[in-house]
Amino acid sequence: MSKKAKEVVEAAPKFKQPWQGFLSFATIIILAYVTYTWFLHPVWGIFTKMVVWNVFVASHTLGWIGILLSLNNPLFMVVYPLGYLVNWVSYFIFCIVWFVSIAFLARPFTPSTSRLRKQPLAGIIILALSMILAFITWYILGGVLKWQAYEMIVLGTAGFLIFPIWVTLFNYWPFVPKRPGTHALVRGAILVALSWFLAFLIRGFIAMRMWGNALPVTWTMYQTGNVLQPLTPTEPYDFWVSILLAVIVGATIISQLNLFPNMAQPKRGLVNFILAIIAGLILWGIITLILGNSSQSVMMADPAPWVFTFPYVNHGAVSAYLAFPLVTLLAGQLTFQMWPWAKYGNKAGLILVIVAFIVGSIVYWIIMVGPWGLAGAITGGNLITAMSGMRTEYLYYLAIPSDMLFYWPDMLWSEGFATFIGHALMFAWILTVLIFYLLAYEGFEHWPWK
Repeated sequence: MSKKAKEVVEAAPKFKQPWQGFLSFATIIILAYVTYTWFLHPVWGIFTKMVVWNVFVASHTLGWIGILLSLNNPLFMVVYPLGYLVNWVSYFIFCIVWFVSIAFLARPFTPSTSRLRKQPLAGIIILALSMILAFITWYILGGVLKWQAYEMIVLGTAGFLIFPIWVTLFNYWPFVPKRPGTHALVRGAILVALSWFLAFLIRGFIAMRMWGNALPVTWTMYQTGNVLQPLTPTEPYDFWVSILLAVIVGATIISQLNLFPNMAQPKRGLVNFILAIIAGLILWGIITLILGNSSQSVMMADPAPWVFTFPYVNHGAVSAYLAFPLVTLLAGQLTFQMWPWAKYGNKAGLILVIVAFIVGSIVYWIIMVGPWGLAGAITGGNLITAMSGMRTEYLYYLAIPSDMLFYWPDMLWSEGFATFIGHALMFAWILTVLIFYLLAYEGFEHWPWK
């Protein structure tokens, strides 16, 4: 076989769409789930110690504080500022940000003949660099500067919004078209530095808005009786994260629609970014009205045990829903390469957006809303009570019928914890680990299926 014929054969895809997309997406799911199961699982994950004490013993020696410590509950950030769930979520958010930095902002526009650009080595290098730089960022902010994990999530989510827009909305402006020959590392360093500056600026604005008046923030996070107890523990953070995530989805939608193709940059990018913010806020408002209304029951300690229930807006539920259409949008654009909508030309983006929201909503309902308990079963959240002292705690209360009225809120808490943690883990896994691998697989250029 001649050299030219060999190049033609190697360039031909092994699988065409949609099979390449299905195989790629299956690979992404497997990698993301194996990572979760081996390292992040709440019971046996290598990097987790969610059940570190026996809850029964801890609760009868330290009360509720013992339960919190035994679960490393991330909702109680005063007790455990780098809790299990928010801990790895903040890390994988940084993984997403650094992958965009390396794979999209700091790579050459044209392929190289270097061995380092051959697959799968190129993908492995990009993946490794992304995860190493994310760990360094996470360690400096959390370990050295003592940021709480949710503060890092806000910063990382702001970065998730800002970093990709130089590709999706601004088309590498000002390097294209003015300086297309600029070295990739120089271009990437400038865009990354600018993106981090904007991400820290957004995080600073959010912190100023939250803590400018600390009283409502403290009230929505904690109330103090005999023990520390949550009202809506992460609500101030959930509020802003849900808005940022809605704008991320808005920016993804606008990038799909390819509006104003003849408008020059940076005007086009600025107009599209403003439209992305507007679209995201509208989407956020609609979903908040539909999914956000909830209620919170709190057991008050003084002057006697009683339950206080009040309505509030659950912005965590808004973020949980948005994760699903975001995945379907990115998968349709990247993994399936706009199949089968590419043949419709300018209408392809609009069709993809509509289909992505329909598919995402259906999957969301099946996993998070349906009666089958799939979120807990898939993530292992349903094992928390059965594989820890919480089951003993629950049975202990059942064995004291005379005190049933006093203990029933604790029993309900034990019953509901598995469902809560299952939904929280599923949402966190989809929004961080799965999206990271979905993006990171672009660094492998669909190897070995392409």
